Amino acid sequence: MPSITEQTLVVCALIGATQMTWGTIVPALPLYVDRFGASALVLGPIIAAFGLGRALVNIPAGLVLRWWRPRPFLYIVTILLIAVTALTGLCTDSASLIAARVVAGVLGGAAITIGFAVLVTGAPPDRRGRVMATATAVQMSAGALGAFLGGAALSVLPLAGVFVVAAAPVALALLWDSVRPARLYWEASSAPTPSVPSTGPVRSDAPARPAGSLRALVAALALGSFAAFFARFGGEQGLIPVLAYDGGGLSPFTLGLALAAATLVSLAAMPVIGRIIDRGPRLGVLAPSVLAAAGTLLLFPLADGPWVYALVIVGYGLANSISSVVPSVVMSDAFPSRSSGLVVGITRTAGDAGAVVGPLAALAVYDVIGAEAAVGLIAAVVVVANAPLMILLRTRAGGGLKA
Repeated sequence: MPSITEQTLVVCALIGATQMTWGTIVPALPLYVDRFGASALVLGPIIAAFGLGRALVNIPAGLVLRWWRPRPFLYIVTILLIAVTALTGLCTDSASLIAARVVAGVLGGAAITIGFAVLVTGAPPDRRGRVMATATAVQMSAGALGAFLGGAALSVLPLAGVFVVAAAPVALALLWDSVRPARLYWEASSAPTPSVPSTGPVRSDAPARPAGSLRALVAALALGSFAAFFARFGGEQGLIPVLAYDGGGLSPFTLGLALAAATLVSLAAMPVIGRIIDRGPRLGVLAPSVLAAAGTLLLFPLADGPWVYALVIVGYGLANSISSVVPSVVMSDAFPSRSSGLVVGITRTAGDAGAVVGPLAALAVYDVIGAEAAVGLIAAVVVVANAPLMILLRTRAGGGLKA
């Protein structure tokens, strides 16, 4: 049987490969806009379409996990996602592209909700920080790795070929799980009382907490998720590529290279961050990384030249990756396994609302006012929306939360 580390990587690979179906086409989207003869403002609805599809499915997918085993559910939606993604390259206008991205969002949202619910349920108590750090790093970095893959594919393939390339990692991840399945996670997520071997106490359902405290925690996690997706889709996958081409002096290939560099730095940091969180600190990791991500965002309009712009991308990617680990660990700490699918669905729905609003708002502000105002908007959302969770961690008002 594969080790718990490999099984964690298998589930994370399924999540990350799903995310890559979006990240791989990021360098292609501005070129699609040029093909259709539209302004940068059209990028907003195109990017938002994927988030809209995900927002529609997250809670239903989480509820379905109460009755349907997660592995066959995940296999069905990812196989359909492979087909839809590969065929999206045949779109001939912005309307058909938007429709295809909504469908891909529905399928991708279901896949990621399933994957994260499996991890939240099955993560051993003494490894939650490392498991969630790995999952967060893989998911967020997969978009950047996908952007590098997409940039490289654009150099040798026609535009439609990038979408076929985007679907390939999902097929490879499914093959990995079919040969060496993440059996402990699948069984833990299907059993009434999950159990995963570990060197510490086995995870059981979280202790009862006041309903008001749990509702406050869900609301805080949802706001933080909204901010993370607002920044990711409005900034990393919307505004940052536009600024990279317009003023940063980057090409599709060098943008993908810069995003890949941010990925490598984040991946190198995640094991350390995971161990720090496993020793106890939540707020001490969350607060500095949120502030660093917001501050780095403000540097993008000031970046002069491709090297400086690339360094800012690396700094922002690292801070953003670190800030996204703590909410998943807090969720695993606080909620019983039966509720994990629903809570993941709620927080991801809030996140995907941010994915819809983020690109529409950020690119509209950029088009009308300018780059400084657009990055300022994203930075403000990141800080303000994460404040409630930081307050709960500070006061430990979330029902025995670790600060």
